[in-house]
Amino acid sequence: MSAINAAQLQNPGFANPALTFPDVAAIRPRLRITLTALTLFTLLVSANLSTPLFSLLAQRFDTGAFGITLAFSSYVLALIVGLLLFRRVADTVNRRTVLIAALVTASLATAAFAVAPSLGWFSVARAVQGIAIACATGTASGALRILLPTKPELAARFTLLATSGGVALGPLIGGALSQSSAPLVAPYLVVAIALLALVPAILTIAPHFACQPVPSPAHLALADAPQQAEHGAQAAPPSSTPANRAFWTASAIGFLSFAVFGFCLSLAPSLFASIVGSDSRPVIGALAVVTLGASAAVQLLPLRGNWRVPVGLSMLAVGLLGFAFAAQVGGVLWLVASGVIAGVGQGLAFQAAFTRAIAAVPPQRHASTVSGIYTVTYLGSTLPVLGLGVLAEQLSLSTAVTVFAILAAIASIALVWFARTPKSPVLLAQMPSSPGSPRSPESPRSLGE
Repeated sequence: MSAINAAQLQNPGFANPALTFPDVAAIRPRLRITLTALTLFTLLVSANLSTPLFSLLAQRFDTGAFGITLAFSSYVLALIVGLLLFRRVADTVNRRTVLIAALVTASLATAAFAVAPSLGWFSVARAVQGIAIACATGTASGALRILLPTKPELAARFTLLATSGGVALGPLIGGALSQSSAPLVAPYLVVAIALLALVPAILTIAPHFACQPVPSPAHLALADAPQQAEHGAQAAPPSSTPANRAFWTASAIGFLSFAVFGFCLSLAPSLFASIVGSDSRPVIGALAVVTLGASAAVQLLPLRGNWRVPVGLSMLAVGLLGFAFAAQVGGVLWLVASGVIAGVGQGLAFQAAFTRAIAAVPPQRHASTVSGIYTVTYLGSTLPVLGLGVLAEQLSLSTAVTVFAILAAIASIALVWFARTPKSPVLLAQMPSSPGSPRSPESPRSLGE
């Protein structure tokens, strides 16, 4: 392994990724991979602490189902705006700087929840938290790709495991910490301190020069960017590129997935409490994350193959229909079984689609591609969930959930057709078209597993 040349890494004109990636990845790789994943995990935990606390927050702020969905969606809307505004930050700004700024900002916003005097204050703090996590999502995922230069699929799995694990364990941690004498204070302050504690660890383990952005090509960064025409030729239409199809397939599955997750993290606790006849916050938090936990568990399995998308989406549809049935007739076992089936199905489908989408682009475009996918994905946690909240105000919560689950199941089956695997292989990177030009550091390879 060649020695680190800090001057080369800091020089914007240095454009040899083949040399940059191994050198950067050689500096404490295991510690940095662990710390990067832990940072992303903890940020997602902080964003989902409130799930089992929404009933208490509704009483504190004197609001109903729509107010709760508004508080939930303020975070997601800000996250989407942040992903749109800062999607190129991860590819152009020092990664250590971005992660530290995100941790400090998210820590302050999380601590603000503990003293929020109104729903508006709480929603503003959620929005600030969303902006911070938006900056960190693409940055952390891009860092994992740089630290695993020859294993893009493994980098994708770490990203999914950290995000889905944080989303799943956040409600459990929130419910457990809320058993203290200050249920709306202790969870937020403890996690805010945990976020700050990661800052000195990053400063110590990750050298600043080793976290410089990798010089990227001049063309657009997103996987859905159209191919550029060369020598006056007409550019190919965006829909014709395999990377574009992989991008939009992952985004569509992500949108549907997070519509289901948004329901689980916002209004589902109220429904589950009525079904089980308990107001225990740890119990309600555990039920709310059955689906998310099953999805996170799938990321631990080394599954491969194109079968994952159709099978996963079909399982998601079955689980959603189970939710619709449980909303009408009740039954804890039916509820848990439906949640597990839906979670495993979502985990299979999104794992395959997400891995294919980010492996279809070179490392220089990894971070902004991830941000682009999550921009569409997180829309699923806003529009459908807000609509569900409005419907619950007009009808009963159980009726609204039944309608939502049936429509989502239909959308899942429709996605099976849309996400069918194209016959042509997806390439890891576009190859230069001019004769004699150097090969991309990412050689073409088929993703048809």
